[in-house]
Amino acid sequence: MDEKYIVLLVVIEALAIFGVIAAKVTQEPRAPFIIGFNTLFVVAATIVAYGTGALWRQIMILAFVIAYLVHMNWVLTAAYRATAAAKLEGQIDRPTLYALPVILANTVGWLYCLPFLWAADRTERFDAFDAAAIGVYLVGSVFHIGGDYQKWRFKQKTGSRGKILDTGLWGLSRHPNYFGDFLIFVSFALLSASPWGLIAPLANAVQYFLDAIPKSEAMSKERYGAAWEEYCNRVPCFAPRFSPSAGDSPGENKGPSA
Repeated sequence: MDEKYIVLLVVIEALAIFGVIAAKVTQEPRAPFIIGFNTLFVVAATIVAYGTGALWRQIMILAFVIAYLVHMNWVLTAAYRATAAAKLEGQIDRPTLYALPVILANTVGWLYCLPFLWAADRTERFDAFDAAAIGVYLVGSVFHIGGDYQKWRFKQKTGSRGKILDTGLWGLSRHPNYFGDFLIFVSFALLSASPWGLIAPLANAVQYFLDAIPKSEAMSKERYGAAWEEYCNRVPCFAPRFSPSAGDSPGENKGPSA
């Protein structure tokens, strides 16, 4: 086996073990999520260290990852109570809690970081793939960061409890932060200029559509009933719908989307 992959295996599994220990100590999912997401930087940095491609593109990989993680660490610390992850507290048993960091570290390390294996070795000059990656990354960041920030601000308002955030980006999509996150992984795939890089956004989409979104929607429907159904009729689930009336709504009413 290539030395690079042996090092990656050791790094990823060490972080998974560290996450399990953190889960046992804290008995909450926040620490596993923080460690799991920060696996992205450790693995990306390891891949770049072994990369043979253009230095400026390797720096771009790290810049993309660092900017992404600055936001994610803010979400998982300062804005944690406004996240779907916080809803897991008290709802998952210990075996699942301890398995969570293993799943996260391996998913992030082997699947989400996969495009960097090709991107770090690319020697071509700046091309259409790089330009598209930057454009998609910026658009994704607007939805990802903007969606999370709008929800966090909404949660800070007096009287927001029991109401739906249905304005701004949340008037274009019921999950604008998830949509933006998906686009960021699409940008990683574009940076790789390899069809294998598409595994990262596909894995991201599978996680959202088979796990995060169904759970979030089910909880919202149970909590807000008819008000949630009305919101679903007006606003698409994932990809935003732009129209003359997009974003217009009765206002912030009936319960936060997640």
